Amino acid sequence: MMPRSTAFAGLTLLALAVIPAIAHAAPAKDHEKPRHRNSIPPKTIAPVNGPAEPEEVSVRGGIRSANGVTNTTPGGGLMARQTKAGAQSAITRDFIAKQAPTSNAIAMISALPGVISASTDPLGQSSTAMSIRGLQQAEIGFMYEGIPINDSINYTPYVQAMVDTDNIQSVTVAQGAPDIGAPVYNDVGGLVTIGLRGPLDRIGGTASLSYGSKSLEREFVRYDTGEIGHSGIKGFASFSSTTDNQWRGSGDFRKFHVDSKLIKNWGEGSSAGLTFSYDNWQQANYRPMTLAQWKQYGNSFNYDKAYSPGNTSWVGLRQYQRRSTVLIAPVKLRLSHELTLEVTPAYMNYSEFYFGGVSIANKGSYFGNQPITNFNLPDQINGRTTALSINPVPQKTGFLNTALSWHRGHNTARLGYIYNYIALEEPIYYAPVDRQGNIANYYNKYTISLPGGRQYRTLDMNFVHQMNEIFIEDTLNLLDDKLVLEAGLRYLMITRAATNLIPGVTRYRVGASYAQPLPQVSASYQITPHDQIYIDGTTAYRAPASVQVYGEVFSTSSPIPASQQRSLKGEYSIGEEIGYRHYSLVNISVSLFNYNITNNQITSSQYINGIPLPSPIEAGGKTSRGIQGEIGLRPWHHWSPYVSAQYLHATTDNNIAVAGDLLPTRGKRAVQSPAFSAALGLSYDDGTIFGNFLFSYVGSQYATIMNDEKIPAYETANITLGYRLRQLWFANHPQLQLNVVNLGAKNYLSGFQSISNNAKPTKGIYGTTIAGSSPLYLSAGGIAAIASLTTSF
Repeated sequence: MMPRSTAFAGLTLLALAVIPAIAHAAPAKDHEKPRHRNSIPPKTIAPVNGPAEPEEVSVRGGIRSANGVTNTTPGGGLMARQTKAGAQSAITRDFIAKQAPTSNAIAMISALPGVISASTDPLGQSSTAMSIRGLQQAEIGFMYEGIPINDSINYTPYVQAMVDTDNIQSVTVAQGAPDIGAPVYNDVGGLVTIGLRGPLDRIGGTASLSYGSKSLEREFVRYDTGEIGHSGIKGFASFSSTTDNQWRGSGDFRKFHVDSKLIKNWGEGSSAGLTFSYDNWQQANYRPMTLAQWKQYGNSFNYDKAYSPGNTSWVGLRQYQRRSTVLIAPVKLRLSHELTLEVTPAYMNYSEFYFGGVSIANKGSYFGNQPITNFNLPDQINGRTTALSINPVPQKTGFLNTALSWHRGHNTARLGYIYNYIALEEPIYYAPVDRQGNIANYYNKYTISLPGGRQYRTLDMNFVHQMNEIFIEDTLNLLDDKLVLEAGLRYLMITRAATNLIPGVTRYRVGASYAQPLPQVSASYQITPHDQIYIDGTTAYRAPASVQVYGEVFSTSSPIPASQQRSLKGEYSIGEEIGYRHYSLVNISVSLFNYNITNNQITSSQYINGIPLPSPIEAGGKTSRGIQGEIGLRPWHHWSPYVSAQYLHATTDNNIAVAGDLLPTRGKRAVQSPAFSAALGLSYDDGTIFGNFLFSYVGSQYATIMNDEKIPAYETANITLGYRLRQLWFANHPQLQLNVVNLGAKNYLSGFQSISNNAKPTKGIYGTTIAGSSPLYLSAGGIAAIASLTTSF
């Protein structure tokens, strides 16, 4: 584990003492006021039922805090008001700021209806898997500041690497139909939009120190410039450092993160901004397990702490690193009273490293389909050398999102164009491990070479992706804006090309093109100022996930590829929703939904040479239908309860082809689709004493398409307790907060590392016995406590 950051803690305390001398006395006013969608003439590129840029307004009846809590959102921050013609839920600072500072956006939305979140540790540090309405996270779009943040190809949302929890203003979940202009191309099952807590109008900032379980130490500091002179420019910058030991097994976690934003507003609605994010994330991996291993070992089934010669399960070989750099430059121009142009260019540079362990034979190994007579490997034991498998995935992404809105009378038309370019190279190469467990280099030096001197690789791919999308939409407001009708069409075009230099691949050059028109319609009616009904019909499309669809990966020990090139079609869905909302002291939202999906592709993974690689499963058709709802009380005598629930009936529509036969999967329950899930929350905040309690229930989930293996239902409970002061010397609203996560300390299987067709041998439709394959599961559990001291200045 990295040494404790005592130097940074000292600098934080020094900043607390010096910066307030130049700060204004006015308290922060960073609550974002919700606006009715029907009252906004031109739409924004990334609508989240509010302005594109966070605005600062005074809040009557709210409280003042160091971290943006106002205690004005129903349900303790879990039920922000929505007006979109489609199912949508959102959390605000009233809930976000009271969660563990190590948490992430996916973990925090797990209480919303339809959302299932599976974490590998209670701190929320590691990667988190999730689903919405039985659709996997790779089928869900994620947006931040107007750009998509899913991995470019496998669609994993690395929300932890994008923004610190302290800087998140809101997280909005469109469970069914995202906005037609959302710049994502994998949103078969909805959209998650993360809103940034933008620059404040005044000079000041926030600082926080956190300590907790597993030697957790976290420091965070943020400084807001206020308006710089009379330029109309304001900004903020923040830095955080987090270290802790892994929750189970050995190894540690280390993360440094920077967020910053500059924005200038002028005229009536024109603005320009620059958002920058940098993240450096390193961790030891948690070991996934089969159901049999879980039953036998529980959470003690981990990678080994110490190295012994030949041990490929040493935790030093099971690591993950990610470095992210993101630049976003949104511009909004009010060209006239009727015309608004929005342009958002962005550049993203992601550098990932997946590490694994493998034993390589000196004689009898292969380079693609070519045998290697004598490798001359160092540090051999019985003719084999232990090696670190290294899979770097550097991605460079350019992005442009444009939209022109024309508002006249009761009509608003919007025309847009989106472009996305991705270039990545993905090799897999190897570094020898000596008898003491030393590895000369984790990157691209001192690696194993072929007898001729060429670097030994089992994957050597270059990949290019281009997306072009145009969309047009029209919104008509009638009956004094009570009736809102919308119709739109987007046309998605994707081209992918790849080369693989490993000898023996089926094709050196491979690629595919995808094109799909996607219409969308909706209508909403405001029955009274408190009641709304809506209906929508949508279509969505997702190009195949994973680079491995296009390039074959070889094992070190076989001339036959371990993964095959496949010609997969894109996944296509048609969805319908009907819903009702009521907002008053008691707030109610309920919706009925139905999806029909063709070419359903289930995201799974397979280990090749010790590295988990994405491996989609073709699962034919799928039908998902159900009902979801939520109830939240507006703060009443400082109390705000909240309840959400969903019933889901999701099934596989086809018998799927396996090994020249058909598995009898038609009518089986869909994987990762619990029939029932619910959450219960209770919040209290009188401005001085505050706290909340959240209980979640997730029903059993199948891990195989044949429904012959599943994880049992589980419950979790988290609690927050805190105390605020108004003023202490230079500190404004200092507060002490205690978070206790997984209150019952229960160990449980939370989700899936891999899905399989069938776990047990199964007779196919044509009589063939199809061998089973055990899925791999994620384990969570254990109680975590985090104490945080936070203040503004």
